[in-house]
Amino acid sequence: MRAFIRSLSPTTEFLIVIGVAFGPFIQASLMQAAVRPVVNIENAQVAPLLVYELVLLTALGTFLYLRGWTPARLGLHPHALDILAGLGLAVAVHVGYLAVGTIAALIFPIKEPVSASPSATVTLINVLTVSIINPVFEEVFVCGYIVTVLQKSRGPWTAINVSTTIRLLYHLYQGALGVLSIVPTGLIFAYWFARTGRLWPPIVAHGLLNFIVLLLAS
Repeated sequence: MRAFIRSLSPTTEFLIVIGVAFGPFIQASLMQAAVRPVVNIENAQVAPLLVYELVLLTALGTFLYLRGWTPARLGLHPHALDILAGLGLAVAVHVGYLAVGTIAALIFPIKEPVSASPSATVTLINVLTVSIINPVFEEVFVCGYIVTVLQKSRGPWTAINVSTTIRLLYHLYQGALGVLSIVPTGLIFAYWFARTGRLWPPIVAHGLLNFIVLLLAS
């Protein structure tokens, strides 16, 4: 089995990882966006989602390990300044979100309020869990993996743009609000990783933003 997995082409590997990690999420997001964009998190949704992400993280992590990937190659080597850098990225994302929202509001009317918070009914323990597991799952694949693969073969800006586009696709269920928040997030996180090769700061920033949004909305 290991020999078969290692014999797969890089293109096949990429399609498997992205298809398994984000294919179902993108499909569900597009279907929801076509009906009615919604930003809503309920307590009953959290546990199944996190179990699903943990299963995918384990399965795809094993697959990539058998393919010769290491945590360091994905940018998961720790650095003393990772937490501080993560805080800085969180601030940069928030500023980028406000800037994009302000510009968009000046150019065309937005039916959805830019400052709206998602409606949520989530316990504190689930807020904490979501703020840990979800950022690791998303950033390992949409940022660490995609940027690492494409930066080498297609250049950094292709890698950054593809990473941001995929991140946006599985957040389209949020409607215009999702576009205004996810595009700056994707660009900033992917650019940071392309320049530094360090993934923990985007994970820390993602977790902090998740925690603040869910805590304020609960």
